[in-house]
Amino acid sequence: MNSQSSVTGRLNASLYFVSEDMAVVGDGAGKLLLYYTGARNTAQEWKVVFSNDPVEDKAPFLLVDAVLHSVDNTHKLDCLCVHVVECDSEQKDKYRATHLTVMEWITLSSGDKTSWVSERCRRLHGRRPYDYAALNKEGSALILGAEADFVFEYDSLKPIREEEPMETNSNGQGNTGPEYTWSQNAEEVTAQFTLPTGLTKADIYFSLSFDFIDFGIKNGKHLLKGQLFRDVEVEASTWTIQNQRVELTLCKKEEEEVWSQVVVGDNRGEMTMDPALIAQIHERLAGLTSDQLNPDPEEAREKPYNSQQLEECDVFPEDSSTLMRFDGDTHKITHKTNTGSHQFLFSAPLDKDKPLALCLRHDVDGIVWQPENDCKELQSPWHHVSTFNAFGYVQASKQNRRFTVCAPDCSFAVICDMWRLAYVYRQPVAIETEVRNRKNGRQINSVAKQQVVSLECSDHIVGIQTTSQKLYILTESILHAVKINS
Repeated sequence: MNSQSSVTGRLNASLYFVSEDMAVVGDGAGKLLLYYTGARNTAQEWKVVFSNDPVEDKAPFLLVDAVLHSVDNTHKLDCLCVHVVECDSEQKDKYRATHLTVMEWITLSSGDKTSWVSERCRRLHGRRPYDYAALNKEGSALILGAEADFVFEYDSLKPIREEEPMETNSNGQGNTGPEYTWSQNAEEVTAQFTLPTGLTKADIYFSLSFDFIDFGIKNGKHLLKGQLFRDVEVEASTWTIQNQRVELTLCKKEEEEVWSQVVVGDNRGEMTMDPALIAQIHERLAGLTSDQLNPDPEEAREKPYNSQQLEECDVFPEDSSTLMRFDGDTHKITHKTNTGSHQFLFSAPLDKDKPLALCLRHDVDGIVWQPENDCKELQSPWHHVSTFNAFGYVQASKQNRRFTVCAPDCSFAVICDMWRLAYVYRQPVAIETEVRNRKNGRQINSVAKQQVVSLECSDHIVGIQTTSQKLYILTESILHAVKINS
Protein backbone atom coordinates (compact mmCIF):
# COMPACT_ATOMS: atom_id res chain seq x y z
CA MET A 1 0.00 0.00 0.00
CA ASN A 2 3.03 2.30 0.23
CA SER A 3 2.85 2.97 -3.52
CA GLN A 4 -0.71 4.31 -3.09
CA SER A 5 0.16 6.92 -0.47
CA SER A 6 0.34 9.60 -3.18
CA VAL A 7 -3.25 9.00 -4.43
CA THR A 8 -5.20 12.28 -4.45
CA GLY A 9 -7.95 12.37 -1.86
CA ARG A 10 -6.81 9.18 -0.17
CA LEU A 11 -8.81 8.20 2.93
CA ASN A 12 -7.96 6.12 5.99
CA ALA A 13 -7.77 2.38 5.42
CA SER A 14 -10.51 0.21 6.97
CA LEU A 15 -10.44 -3.43 8.04
CA TYR A 16 -13.21 -5.95 8.79
CA PHE A 17 -12.70 -9.49 10.07
CA VAL A 18 -15.65 -11.27 8.45
CA SER A 19 -14.78 -14.76 9.73
CA GLU A 20 -12.14 -16.61 11.74
CA ASP A 21 -9.94 -16.94 8.68
CA MET A 22 -10.88 -14.05 6.34
CA ALA A 23 -10.54 -10.26 6.38
CA VAL A 24 -11.66 -7.45 4.07
CA VAL A 25 -9.61 -4.29 3.59
CA GLY A 26 -10.47 -1.00 1.95
CA ASP A 27 -7.09 0.63 1.38
CA GLY A 28 -8.54 4.17 1.25
CA ALA A 29 -7.07 4.70 -2.21
CA GLY A 30 -9.75 2.97 -4.30
CA LYS A 31 -8.97 -0.74 -3.91
CA LEU A 32 -10.97 -3.49 -2.18
CA LEU A 33 -8.92 -6.49 -1.02
CA LEU A 34 -10.03 -9.82 0.43
CA TYR A 35 -7.46 -11.77 2.46
CA TYR A 36 -7.30 -15.37 3.59
CA THR A 37 -5.68 -14.98 7.00
CA GLY A 38 -5.80 -18.55 8.29
CA ALA A 39 -6.02 -18.98 12.06
CA ARG A 40 -5.09 -15.55 13.36
CA ASN A 41 -3.75 -16.82 16.66
CA THR A 42 -0.73 -18.15 14.74
CA ALA A 43 1.85 -16.11 12.86
CA GLN A 44 1.43 -16.61 9.13
CA GLU A 45 1.32 -14.47 6.02
CA TRP A 46 -2.04 -13.23 4.82
CA LYS A 47 -2.88 -14.24 1.24
CA VAL A 48 -4.78 -11.95 -1.15
CA VAL A 49 -7.64 -13.94 -2.75
CA PHE A 50 -9.45 -10.99 -4.39
CA SER A 51 -8.44 -7.47 -5.42
CA ASN A 52 -10.52 -4.99 -7.38
CA ASP A 53 -11.36 -1.31 -7.90
CA PRO A 54 -15.14 -1.34 -7.26
CA VAL A 55 -15.76 2.39 -7.71
CA GLU A 56 -15.86 4.13 -11.09
CA ASP A 57 -12.60 5.94 -11.98
CA LYS A 58 -10.93 4.08 -9.08
CA ALA A 59 -12.11 6.79 -6.70
CA PRO A 60 -11.08 6.48 -3.01
CA PHE A 61 -13.83 5.13 -0.76
CA LEU A 62 -14.50 4.06 2.82
CA LEU A 63 -15.41 0.45 3.58
CA VAL A 64 -18.18 0.87 6.17
CA ASP A 65 -19.42 -2.72 6.52
CA ALA A 66 -18.79 -6.28 5.26
CA VAL A 67 -20.64 -9.55 5.97
CA LEU A 68 -19.83 -13.13 4.96
CA HIS A 69 -22.66 -15.67 4.59
CA SER A 70 -23.64 -18.76 2.59
CA VAL A 71 -26.43 -19.36 0.08
CA ASP A 72 -26.96 -22.91 -1.30
CA ASN A 73 -23.38 -23.97 -0.50
CA THR A 74 -22.01 -20.82 -2.17
CA HIS A 75 -20.05 -18.33 -0.08
CA LYS A 76 -21.19 -14.70 -0.44
CA LEU A 77 -19.37 -11.58 0.71
CA ASP A 78 -21.33 -8.30 0.76
CA CYS A 79 -19.34 -5.08 1.13
CA LEU A 80 -20.64 -1.54 1.58
CA CYS A 81 -18.34 1.14 0.14
CA VAL A 82 -19.07 4.88 0.43
CA HIS A 83 -17.66 7.87 -1.43
CA VAL A 84 -18.74 11.40 -2.39
CA VAL A 85 -19.06 12.76 -5.95
CA GLU A 86 -19.76 16.19 -7.38
CA CYS A 87 -23.16 16.47 -9.07
CA ASP A 88 -23.49 17.04 -12.78
CA SER A 89 -26.14 19.47 -14.05
CA GLU A 90 -28.87 16.80 -14.26
CA GLN A 91 -28.15 15.53 -10.75
CA LYS A 92 -28.18 19.06 -9.34
CA ASP A 93 -31.75 19.50 -10.59
CA LYS A 94 -32.84 16.05 -9.43
CA TYR A 95 -31.32 16.06 -5.95
CA ARG A 96 -31.11 19.83 -5.26
CA ALA A 97 -27.52 19.36 -4.11
CA THR A 98 -23.97 20.06 -5.28
CA HIS A 99 -22.54 16.73 -4.05
CA LEU A 100 -23.92 13.21 -3.63
CA THR A 101 -23.15 10.51 -1.10
CA VAL A 102 -22.78 7.29 -3.12
CA MET A 103 -23.08 3.82 -1.56
CA GLU A 104 -21.71 0.93 -3.56
CA TRP A 105 -23.15 -2.42 -2.40
CA ILE A 106 -20.71 -5.00 -3.80
CA THR A 107 -21.41 -8.77 -3.69
CA LEU A 108 -18.62 -11.33 -4.23
CA SER A 109 -19.13 -15.10 -4.50
CA SER A 110 -16.99 -18.24 -4.22
CA GLY A 111 -17.46 -21.98 -4.10
CA ASP A 112 -14.34 -22.80 -2.08
CA LYS A 113 -13.33 -19.46 -0.41
CA THR A 114 -10.09 -19.40 -2.42
CA SER A 115 -11.30 -18.06 -5.78
CA TRP A 116 -13.67 -15.09 -5.71
CA VAL A 117 -15.58 -13.22 -8.45
CA SER A 118 -17.64 -10.04 -8.44
CA GLU A 119 -21.27 -11.13 -8.77
CA ARG A 120 -23.38 -8.04 -8.25
CA CYS A 121 -23.12 -4.29 -7.82
CA ARG A 122 -25.88 -2.08 -6.40
CA ARG A 123 -25.68 1.68 -6.01
CA LEU A 124 -27.61 4.18 -3.89
CA HIS A 125 -27.53 7.98 -3.98
CA GLY A 126 -28.28 10.44 -1.19
CA ARG A 127 -28.10 14.22 -1.25
CA ARG A 128 -26.89 14.43 2.34
CA PRO A 129 -24.26 12.55 4.39
CA TYR A 130 -25.35 9.48 6.35
CA ASP A 131 -25.07 8.85 10.09
CA TYR A 132 -25.43 5.07 10.19
CA ALA A 133 -25.06 2.30 7.57
CA ALA A 134 -25.01 -1.48 8.07
CA LEU A 135 -25.91 -4.69 6.25
CA ASN A 136 -27.86 -7.47 7.90
CA LYS A 137 -25.92 -10.71 8.36
CA GLU A 138 -27.72 -12.45 5.46
CA GLY A 139 -26.70 -9.69 3.05
CA SER A 140 -30.33 -9.21 2.02
CA ALA A 141 -31.06 -5.81 3.58
CA LEU A 142 -29.38 -2.44 4.13
CA ILE A 143 -30.16 -0.26 7.16
CA LEU A 144 -29.48 3.46 6.81
CA GLY A 145 -29.80 6.42 9.14
CA ALA A 146 -29.59 9.83 7.45
CA GLU A 147 -31.03 13.34 7.32
CA ALA A 148 -32.34 12.76 3.78
CA ASP A 149 -33.65 9.78 1.84
CA PHE A 150 -31.38 7.50 -0.19
CA VAL A 151 -32.60 5.86 -3.42
CA PHE A 152 -31.38 2.97 -5.56
CA GLU A 153 -29.91 4.17 -8.85
CA TYR A 154 -28.31 1.01 -10.26
CA ASP A 155 -28.37 -2.78 -9.93
CA SER A 156 -26.26 -4.97 -12.23
CA LEU A 157 -28.73 -7.90 -11.91
CA LYS A 158 -32.16 -6.28 -11.61
CA PRO A 159 -33.43 -3.10 -13.27
CA ILE A 160 -34.47 -0.26 -11.00
CA ARG A 161 -38.17 0.40 -11.39
CA GLU A 162 -39.26 3.99 -11.40
CA GLU A 163 -41.64 4.97 -8.60
CA GLU A 164 -45.32 5.20 -9.50
CA PRO A 165 -46.62 8.73 -10.17
CA MET A 166 -47.78 10.48 -7.04
CA GLU A 167 -51.53 10.44 -6.44
CA THR A 168 -53.30 13.78 -6.67
CA ASN A 169 -56.08 15.18 -4.56
CA SER A 170 -59.35 16.65 -5.79
CA ASN A 171 -57.69 19.99 -6.50
CA GLY A 172 -55.10 18.35 -8.73
CA GLN A 173 -52.36 19.01 -6.22
CA GLY A 174 -49.77 16.36 -5.34
CA ASN A 175 -50.09 14.44 -2.12
CA THR A 176 -47.36 16.32 -0.24
CA GLY A 177 -47.36 14.35 3.00
CA PRO A 178 -48.97 11.74 5.23
CA GLU A 179 -52.70 11.94 6.00
CA TYR A 180 -52.01 11.76 9.71
CA THR A 181 -49.12 11.50 12.15
CA TRP A 182 -48.79 9.24 15.14
CA SER A 183 -46.41 8.57 18.01
CA GLN A 184 -46.16 6.18 20.92
CA ASN A 185 -44.67 5.64 24.34
CA ALA A 186 -44.72 2.69 26.73
CA GLU A 187 -48.39 3.21 27.72
CA GLU A 188 -50.26 4.69 24.74
CA VAL A 189 -50.45 5.45 21.03
CA THR A 190 -51.41 8.98 19.93
CA ALA A 191 -52.60 9.89 16.41
CA GLN A 192 -53.17 13.42 15.09
CA PHE A 193 -55.49 14.36 12.20
CA THR A 194 -56.16 17.66 10.44
CA LEU A 195 -59.83 18.31 9.46
CA PRO A 196 -61.43 20.73 6.99
CA THR A 197 -62.44 24.07 8.51
CA GLY A 198 -65.88 24.39 10.02
CA LEU A 199 -66.20 20.90 11.51
CA THR A 200 -67.13 20.46 15.16
CA LYS A 201 -67.25 17.64 17.70
CA ALA A 202 -70.77 16.78 16.53
CA ASP A 203 -69.44 15.94 13.06
CA ILE A 204 -67.15 13.16 14.38
CA TYR A 205 -68.13 9.56 15.12
CA PHE A 206 -66.09 7.12 17.18
CA SER A 207 -66.52 3.38 17.66
CA LEU A 208 -63.89 1.29 19.48
CA SER A 209 -63.51 -2.28 20.66
CA PHE A 210 -60.41 -3.92 22.15
CA ASP A 211 -59.05 -4.78 18.67
CA PHE A 212 -61.07 -2.72 16.14
CA ILE A 213 -61.62 0.99 15.50
CA ASP A 214 -64.04 2.96 13.31
CA PHE A 215 -63.28 6.67 13.62
CA GLY A 216 -64.17 9.38 11.11
CA ILE A 217 -66.39 12.21 9.85
CA LYS A 218 -70.13 11.63 9.69
CA ASN A 219 -71.26 11.23 6.06
CA GLY A 220 -67.62 11.72 5.14
CA LYS A 221 -64.27 9.92 5.15
CA HIS A 222 -62.88 7.40 7.60
CA LEU A 223 -59.98 8.76 9.63
CA LEU A 224 -59.12 5.28 10.90
CA LYS A 225 -60.98 2.02 10.32
CA GLY A 226 -59.81 -1.54 10.72
CA GLN A 227 -58.10 -4.02 13.00
CA LEU A 228 -55.75 -2.40 15.51
CA PHE A 229 -52.13 -3.50 15.54
CA ARG A 230 -52.50 -4.63 19.17
CA ASP A 231 -55.29 -4.75 21.76
CA VAL A 232 -56.23 -1.59 23.65
CA GLU A 233 -58.03 -0.61 26.86
CA VAL A 234 -61.33 0.78 25.56
CA GLU A 235 -62.37 2.74 28.67
CA ALA A 236 -59.00 4.51 28.91
CA SER A 237 -58.90 5.52 25.22
CA THR A 238 -60.30 8.87 24.08
CA TRP A 239 -60.16 11.66 21.48
CA THR A 240 -60.24 15.47 21.52
CA ILE A 241 -60.78 18.21 18.94
CA GLN A 242 -59.44 21.76 18.84
CA ASN A 243 -60.00 23.92 15.75
CA GLN A 244 -58.84 21.76 12.80
CA ARG A 245 -56.83 19.38 14.95
CA VAL A 246 -58.15 16.01 16.23
CA GLU A 247 -56.05 13.92 18.59
CA LEU A 248 -56.81 10.26 19.24
CA THR A 249 -55.27 8.48 22.25
CA LEU A 250 -55.31 4.67 22.47
CA CYS A 251 -54.22 3.06 25.73
CA LYS A 252 -52.10 -0.05 25.14
CA LYS A 253 -53.31 -3.21 26.83
CA GLU A 254 -49.76 -4.55 26.95
CA GLU A 255 -47.38 -1.81 28.08
CA GLU A 256 -43.87 -1.58 26.61
CA GLU A 257 -45.10 -3.27 23.41
CA VAL A 258 -43.87 -1.50 20.26
CA TRP A 259 -46.44 -0.81 17.51
CA SER A 260 -45.28 -0.54 13.90
CA GLN A 261 -48.75 0.62 12.68
CA VAL A 262 -51.94 1.92 14.26
CA VAL A 263 -54.30 -0.05 11.99
CA VAL A 264 -53.08 -3.18 10.25
CA GLY A 265 -52.44 -2.43 6.56
CA ASP A 266 -52.99 1.35 6.89
CA ASN A 267 -49.87 3.10 5.58
CA ARG A 268 -51.36 6.60 5.27
CA GLY A 269 -49.83 7.76 8.54
CA GLU A 270 -46.28 8.66 9.48
CA MET A 271 -44.80 7.75 12.85
CA THR A 272 -42.84 10.62 14.33
CA MET A 273 -41.33 11.40 17.71
CA ASP A 274 -40.71 15.12 17.33
CA PRO A 275 -43.50 17.60 18.30
CA ALA A 276 -42.08 20.32 16.02
CA LEU A 277 -42.27 18.01 13.01
CA ILE A 278 -45.88 17.05 13.86
CA ALA A 279 -46.86 20.73 13.97
CA GLN A 280 -45.11 21.39 10.66
CA ILE A 281 -46.94 18.54 8.90
CA HIS A 282 -50.37 19.55 10.20
CA GLU A 283 -49.82 23.19 9.32
CA ARG A 284 -49.25 22.02 5.73
CA LEU A 285 -52.30 19.74 5.84
CA ALA A 286 -54.49 22.56 7.17
CA GLY A 287 -53.94 24.47 3.93
CA LEU A 288 -54.88 21.44 1.84
CA THR A 289 -58.17 20.91 3.71
CA SER A 290 -59.51 24.42 3.08
CA ASP A 291 -61.20 25.91 0.03
CA GLN A 292 -59.16 29.09 0.48
CA LEU A 293 -55.43 29.58 0.22
CA ASN A 294 -55.42 31.44 3.53
CA PRO A 295 -58.86 31.25 5.18
CA ASP A 296 -58.00 33.42 8.17
CA PRO A 297 -54.84 35.49 7.69
CA GLU A 298 -55.48 37.45 10.91
CA GLU A 299 -55.76 34.32 13.07
CA ALA A 300 -53.49 34.51 16.08
CA ARG A 301 -50.45 32.30 15.90
CA GLU A 302 -48.10 31.01 18.56
CA LYS A 303 -45.13 33.22 19.27
CA PRO A 304 -42.03 31.98 17.50
CA TYR A 305 -39.41 30.37 19.72
CA ASN A 306 -36.16 32.17 20.36
CA SER A 307 -33.39 30.25 18.55
CA GLN A 308 -30.85 31.76 20.94
CA GLN A 309 -32.29 29.55 23.68
CA LEU A 310 -31.09 26.43 21.83
CA GLU A 311 -27.62 25.00 22.28
CA GLU A 312 -25.67 24.12 19.14
CA CYS A 313 -26.04 20.39 19.86
CA ASP A 314 -29.88 20.76 20.00
CA VAL A 315 -30.41 22.46 16.64
CA PHE A 316 -32.91 20.52 14.53
CA PRO A 317 -31.48 19.39 11.17
CA GLU A 318 -32.61 20.92 7.91
CA ASP A 319 -34.06 17.58 6.81
CA SER A 320 -35.95 15.23 9.08
CA SER A 321 -33.66 12.38 10.16
CA THR A 322 -34.93 8.89 9.36
CA LEU A 323 -33.92 5.30 9.93
CA MET A 324 -34.61 3.18 6.83
CA ARG A 325 -34.43 -0.54 6.03
CA PHE A 326 -34.00 -1.38 2.31
CA ASP A 327 -34.69 -4.76 0.73
CA GLY A 328 -31.73 -5.56 -1.52
CA ASP A 329 -33.80 -7.33 -4.20
CA THR A 330 -36.93 -5.17 -4.46
CA HIS A 331 -35.01 -1.92 -3.81
CA LYS A 332 -37.94 -0.82 -1.63
CA ILE A 333 -37.96 0.59 1.89
CA THR A 334 -39.58 -2.07 4.07
CA HIS A 335 -39.46 -0.04 7.29
CA LYS A 336 -38.96 3.65 7.92
CA THR A 337 -38.91 5.47 11.25
CA ASN A 338 -38.72 9.22 11.67
CA THR A 339 -36.12 9.88 14.36
CA GLY A 340 -36.79 13.62 14.35
CA SER A 341 -34.33 15.57 16.46
CA HIS A 342 -32.89 12.48 18.15
CA GLN A 343 -29.24 13.04 17.30
CA PHE A 344 -27.07 10.15 16.17
CA LEU A 345 -24.27 9.60 18.72
CA PHE A 346 -22.38 6.46 17.65
CA SER A 347 -22.61 2.89 16.39
CA ALA A 348 -20.98 -0.20 17.86
CA PRO A 349 -20.91 -3.99 17.38
CA LEU A 350 -22.82 -5.55 20.31
CA ASP A 351 -23.61 -8.95 18.82
CA LYS A 352 -21.43 -10.67 16.19
CA ASP A 353 -24.56 -12.25 14.66
CA LYS A 354 -26.46 -8.96 14.27
CA PRO A 355 -25.88 -5.61 12.49
CA LEU A 356 -24.15 -2.74 14.25
CA ALA A 357 -26.16 -1.22 17.07
CA LEU A 358 -26.74 2.54 17.04
CA CYS A 359 -27.09 5.08 19.83
CA LEU A 360 -29.43 8.07 19.53
CA ARG A 361 -29.77 11.03 21.85
CA HIS A 362 -33.13 11.20 23.65
CA ASP A 363 -33.20 14.40 25.70
CA VAL A 364 -29.84 14.18 27.54
CA ASP A 365 -29.53 10.38 27.48
CA GLY A 366 -28.00 8.01 24.93
CA ILE A 367 -30.46 5.25 23.92
CA VAL A 368 -28.94 2.18 22.24
CA TRP A 369 -31.01 0.45 19.51
CA GLN A 370 -30.23 -2.98 18.05
CA PRO A 371 -31.36 -3.68 14.45
CA GLU A 372 -32.46 -7.24 13.70
CA ASN A 373 -31.33 -9.40 10.79
CA ASP A 374 -34.81 -10.40 9.72
CA CYS A 375 -38.24 -9.11 10.61
CA LYS A 376 -41.78 -9.84 9.61
CA GLU A 377 -43.73 -7.16 7.82
CA LEU A 378 -45.52 -5.86 10.90
CA GLN A 379 -42.64 -6.16 13.36
CA SER A 380 -40.20 -3.43 14.24
CA PRO A 381 -36.71 -4.20 12.84
CA TRP A 382 -34.93 -2.47 15.74
CA HIS A 383 -35.41 -2.51 19.52
CA HIS A 384 -34.03 -0.78 22.62
CA VAL A 385 -31.25 -2.69 24.40
CA SER A 386 -29.51 -0.22 26.73
CA THR A 387 -29.33 3.35 28.03
CA PHE A 388 -26.36 5.60 28.85
CA ASN A 389 -27.69 8.19 31.27
CA ALA A 390 -26.76 11.81 30.40
CA PHE A 391 -24.42 10.61 27.65
CA GLY A 392 -25.90 12.93 25.02
CA TYR A 393 -25.08 15.89 27.25
CA VAL A 394 -21.59 14.54 27.92
CA GLN A 395 -20.76 14.04 24.25
CA ALA A 396 -21.96 17.53 23.34
CA SER A 397 -19.40 18.97 25.77
CA LYS A 398 -16.46 17.22 24.05
CA GLN A 399 -15.59 19.66 21.27
CA ASN A 400 -12.48 17.73 20.15
CA ARG A 401 -14.17 14.31 20.02
CA ARG A 402 -13.29 12.13 17.05
CA PHE A 403 -14.46 8.60 17.89
CA THR A 404 -17.17 7.18 20.15
CA VAL A 405 -17.87 3.52 20.91
CA CYS A 406 -19.27 1.33 23.69
CA ALA A 407 -18.44 -2.11 25.09
CA PRO A 408 -20.35 -5.10 23.65
CA ASP A 409 -22.08 -5.58 27.02
CA CYS A 410 -22.81 -1.81 27.26
CA SER A 411 -20.95 -1.66 30.59
CA PHE A 412 -19.11 1.50 29.50
CA ALA A 413 -18.80 3.98 26.64
CA VAL A 414 -15.69 5.79 25.38
CA ILE A 415 -15.24 9.21 23.77
CA CYS A 416 -11.83 9.69 22.14
CA ASP A 417 -10.20 13.02 21.22
CA MET A 418 -8.17 13.62 18.08
CA TRP A 419 -5.02 13.01 20.11
CA ARG A 420 -3.93 11.61 23.50
CA LEU A 421 -7.16 11.62 25.54
CA ALA A 422 -9.89 8.99 25.85
CA TYR A 423 -12.80 9.42 28.28
CA VAL A 424 -14.35 6.26 29.76
CA TYR A 425 -17.91 6.53 31.12
CA ARG A 426 -19.07 3.55 33.15
CA GLN A 427 -22.63 2.45 33.81
CA PRO A 428 -23.85 2.98 37.41
CA VAL A 429 -22.97 0.14 39.81
CA ALA A 430 -24.38 -0.60 43.25
CA ILE A 431 -22.35 0.52 46.26
CA GLU A 432 -22.27 -1.26 49.62
CA THR A 433 -21.42 1.69 51.87
CA GLU A 434 -24.06 4.24 52.80
CA VAL A 435 -23.74 7.46 50.79
CA ARG A 436 -26.18 10.37 50.96
CA ASN A 437 -26.70 13.51 48.93
CA ARG A 438 -25.34 16.33 51.08
CA LYS A 439 -28.04 18.76 49.87
CA ASN A 440 -31.25 16.74 50.26
CA GLY A 441 -30.07 13.81 52.39
CA ARG A 442 -31.35 11.21 49.93
CA GLN A 443 -29.49 7.90 50.03
CA ILE A 444 -27.50 7.02 46.90
CA ASN A 445 -27.52 3.34 45.95
CA SER A 446 -25.35 3.43 42.83
CA VAL A 447 -22.50 5.49 41.40
CA ALA A 448 -21.35 5.99 37.80
CA LYS A 449 -17.61 6.52 37.41
CA GLN A 450 -15.76 8.53 34.78
CA GLN A 451 -12.09 8.02 33.95
CA VAL A 452 -9.56 9.57 31.58
CA VAL A 453 -6.90 7.67 29.61
CA SER A 454 -3.93 9.84 28.62
CA LEU A 455 -1.53 8.44 26.02
CA GLU A 456 2.15 9.23 26.15
CA CYS A 457 2.45 10.20 22.50
CA SER A 458 1.62 13.10 20.20
CA ASP A 459 0.37 11.08 17.20
CA HIS A 460 -3.14 11.61 15.92
CA ILE A 461 -5.61 8.88 16.90
CA VAL A 462 -6.95 7.13 13.77
CA GLY A 463 -9.32 4.57 15.32
CA ILE A 464 -10.60 2.91 18.48
CA GLN A 465 -12.27 -0.40 19.29
CA THR A 466 -13.27 -2.10 22.52
CA THR A 467 -14.14 -5.42 24.09
CA SER A 468 -15.81 -5.76 27.48
CA GLN A 469 -12.35 -5.78 29.15
CA LYS A 470 -10.00 -3.83 26.89
CA LEU A 471 -9.88 -0.60 24.94
CA TYR A 472 -7.73 -0.53 21.79
CA ILE A 473 -6.54 2.87 20.52
CA LEU A 474 -4.70 3.07 17.20
CA THR A 475 -2.48 6.09 16.51
CA GLU A 476 -0.40 6.80 13.41
CA SER A 477 2.47 4.69 14.76
CA ILE A 478 1.33 2.66 17.81
CA LEU A 479 -1.54 0.37 18.80
CA HIS A 480 -2.36 0.88 22.49
CA ALA A 481 -4.26 -1.70 24.57
CA VAL A 482 -5.83 -0.38 27.79
CA LYS A 483 -7.27 -2.80 30.33
CA ILE A 484 -10.66 -1.73 31.69
CA ASN A 485 -11.07 -3.16 35.18
CA SER A 486 -14.54 -4.46 35.99
